Amino acid sequence: MSARVTICCGSGGVGKTTLSAALAIRLALAGRRVAVLTIDPARRLADSLSIGAFGNEPRAVPLERLGDAKGGSLDAMMLDAKATFDGLIRRFAPDEATAQRVLRNRYYQFASSRLGGAHEYMAMEKLLELWQSDAYDEVVVDTPPTRHALDFLQAPDRLSHLLDQGVLRWLVMPATKGGWRAIELGSEAVARVLKRLLGRGTVGEIAEFFESFRDMWEDFRTRSDRVHALLRDPATRFLLIAAPDEAARTEALFFLDVLGDRGLPFGGFVVNRVLPAPAHDLDRDRLPEAGPLPPERWRAVLDGVVAAHDRRRRAAELHARAIAELRAAGPPDAPCWIVPDQGRDLHAFEDLALLLPHLPGAD
Repeated sequence: MSARVTICCGSGGVGKTTLSAALAIRLALAGRRVAVLTIDPARRLADSLSIGAFGNEPRAVPLERLGDAKGGSLDAMMLDAKATFDGLIRRFAPDEATAQRVLRNRYYQFASSRLGGAHEYMAMEKLLELWQSDAYDEVVVDTPPTRHALDFLQAPDRLSHLLDQGVLRWLVMPATKGGWRAIELGSEAVARVLKRLLGRGTVGEIAEFFESFRDMWEDFRTRSDRVHALLRDPATRFLLIAAPDEAARTEALFFLDVLGDRGLPFGGFVVNRVLPAPAHDLDRDRLPEAGPLPPERWRAVLDGVVAAHDRRRRAAELHARAIAELRAAGPPDAPCWIVPDQGRDLHAFEDLALLLPHLPGAD
């Protein structure tokens, strides 16, 4: 059975990475086998989990520091797009010689590390690998800030469009039908232009890459189709991480529209750093008129206490209205989890335990 996938999206600065880590911990402590994957190049997940450097392979998170995991486990991974691409080449190549020819090709080395969209597409590939592995019950994905996360969502479409382009079908045609072999032989006018611009050796390497890649093309198309299915699977959910400020709320609503336009499953809002309303009203007239300070200083203290209480009340009211706006924009039955402001930054791994009661569970 495939894992349930939770993709955490939102603007920068709302605590998305911290909440992704805390959510993964909560699910693992409930007895689930969990993988948390960050595709955010900023690489903050390692700091949140306090496990040092880690990369494309699973690294176990010591849950015993937070209590009994009830048989659950948590592995953390940070996307290495180049290593993921290399692994796909080795998997899809018809033989080792073809794999090595592609991996050594300079055009491939450039495309796999620096070509636009390669990072996002490999993020989808890594997610697909985890989803299909049977090693996990839950996969939590920490994405880059909203606008960059759109590249992540668009990666499967971009690859499908790339594979459908007639020119690329021509490029990967067998040598007997023309294609890049024609360029290698210099029998096309375009060959002369390309060789003049890029150099004969570079054109030859590009031709070699596409010829070697031809046998793997259909495997990449199949993987792209599976990613489409993953993103729309009933076991997948997109959580929108937001904060009560206007900028974060605007980004969340923008991304909500994107999910709706693409038919992707919205799993609810998680609103972070929310100020609760003061537990009690503060009546200035009922405060003691005298205290341990001279009268003027004591009155200044009382005025400061009342002003701070009023500021907190007004801020809590603003936060409540912001949350109501988010709820109104989402589907009527969409859940909304409220994470109270902790009054400080959470740096230690143990600090994440403070957030667990406010996050979605394993149900």
